[in-house]
Amino acid sequence: MADSSGWITLKQMTQEILFETGREQGFYKRCMHHVINGVRDLNLFHVDNVKTSKHNANALGVISMPTDYVNLVALSMTDGGQMFTLTRNDKLIRTTTNDALDTDIGEGVAIDTGINRGYKTTGGKNDYYYTIDERNNTFIIRPLPAITKTFFLQYVSSGVDLATGTSTQIPQKLKESLKYYVLLNEAIMHDKGDKRLVGMYEDQHEKALSKLDTLDLPTADELRDMIYETYTNLRR
Repeated sequence: MADSSGWITLKQMTQEILFETGREQGFYKRCMHHVINGVRDLNLFHVDNVKTSKHNANALGVISMPTDYVNLVALSMTDGGQMFTLTRNDKLIRTTTNDALDTDIGEGVAIDTGINRGYKTTGGKNDYYYTIDERNNTFIIRPLPAITKTFFLQYVSSGVDLATGTSTQIPQKLKESLKYYVLLNEAIMHDKGDKRLVGMYEDQHEKALSKLDTLDLPTADELRDMIYETYTNLRR
């Protein structure tokens, strides 16, 4: 007998809530809306859902944000098989001139930090910088490295990629907290929601989140490794 999958689609999660609560299919779209918001909320505040993706910057040093992007963790280049982060600098000039960079007005020029020690330089100094253009959903890199235009983006994902829609998969461990998230928000937001149930749903949702948080605690081996990393070898 095959084991059940550790993942479930948004559609399956929504249908399961409808079945368990005895609700009609007319509630499907609103229920799906709550499920998507619940997944996003869990990924932001309770689940370690850092996603890494590889991107090529265009000739202007621009990278588009993924559709499931919520918050940045790091933007990096590769060196010797490891990722080294670029430094954020929101003073960078974000404009372009006729789809090109005009260095005479500071577009795309190297940043003068007074030191030139590569993009692994400590102390907040770097050879390559980036800023975030929230209005246009892009990252802007200045100057664009001559060696590579490939960058690694680590970010918090909403858990829902708009490019895949309802085929998006979520882990089974989120099911209980998602169910009570939907019921709680439906009771609070809908005019016909039973406000007497809000307290009960809040309590059940908190219990589900507490159980979920315990799943992400480090194992005994991981804790031991963390402790060993703090040791200093004093033996000569």
